Order: sequence, then structure tokens, then C-alpha cells
Amino acid sequence: MSHLVDYINAMHGARATAKIVHTETTMESWLDDGYEVTRQDITCTFDNGVVIRRQLEQDQFPTDLACAECWISYEVLQQPASQSAVTPARISFDNACREQFWRRYFSA
Repeated sequence: MSHLVDYINAMHGARATAKIVHTETTMESWLDDGYEVTRQDITCTFDNGVVIRRQLEQDQFPTDLACAECWISYEVLQQPASQSAVTPARISFDNACREQFWRRYFSA
């Protein structure tokens, strides 16, 4: 079994055993109640055949919060039968601070 944090760390350019061999990025934006909302999808293929998608959605709503609300999710889209299962297969965060805390906790 391999942990999703290793792949997420690689996607963030941090030290990881997982190696990215291909990345595909798409972006879209729209207006919601007068505020621009942007969604970015990044799909990474790793050297062991695992494919993971990161979705980040955030709006331009003004806030004084140190860590503004946004929606971040990771999902394992593909993993070869010969590869041990990546767990968890999906995780979501409601801001970047929670994501960073989770990465630090499971990377220790």
C-alpha cells in the first residue's frame, strides 16, 4: 500500500519517491453573484502508472482570513493492478492551510 501524500508532495514539487512523467492542466472561470470563480484541474501521470487529478476551485470574494476558503480535491483516477493500492483514493480540503497541515502530518 502506498500513501496518497507521496503523490501530492510530488505534485507540489516537494521531496517524494513518486516521479511525475506527464502533466496536463486545464482552467476555466465563470462569474457567480458577481465574483469570479476559477477552477484548475491538474492530472499527473507517475512513472509507476498511477494517475492522480487535483482540482482547485477558488473565488475572488474579499476576505480577511489568513487562509481563505477554497476547494481542493485529489482523486486517484488510475492505478495498475501490479501497483499496491494508493490510499486514501480521494481526499478534499476546504482551504490550503488544511491541505498543508495534512501533508506535513503524513509526511513526517
